[in-house]
Amino acid sequence: MNQDEMMFEYLLQMGAMRPEEVEMMRKQKQIDALRGQSMETPQGQMIGKHYVPPSFTQYAAQLGQGYMAGQGQKAQNSAMTNMNERQRAALKQMQEELRRRRAGMTNTTGAMDTGDYGGSM
Repeated sequence: MNQDEMMFEYLLQMGAMRPEEVEMMRKQKQIDALRGQSMETPQGQMIGKHYVPPSFTQYAAQLGQGYMAGQGQKAQNSAMTNMNERQRAALKQMQEELRRRRAGMTNTTGAMDTGDYGGSM
C-alpha cells in the first residue's frame, strides 16, 4: 500500500465518521436551544385588565430545561472526545503503517541498513 492508498483509506475512515459528526452538530443545536430557553425569565400575562404573574411550574420548567441542557452537554462532550480519539487512532495507525513501509523499503534496498555512510569526520 503506497502513501496515496493509505491517505485514501484514512479519508474513507474519516468519511465514515461524517454522519456521526452531523448528528452531533444537530444535537448541539438542540442543547443550545434548551440552554437559551432556560435563560429566559418566565413572563406573566395580562388577562383582561388583570396581570397574572408567572406560576411556580413555569420556573420549575425553566430549571428542568437548564438541567437537561447541562446533561446533554456532558453527553455531547463525551461523544466528541470519543470521536476525536478514534480519529487520532486512525491517523496514528496510518502513520505507523507508512513508517513500517518506508523502513521495509529502505532495508530491502540496503541504502540505510547500518547507518554508516562510509564517510569519516
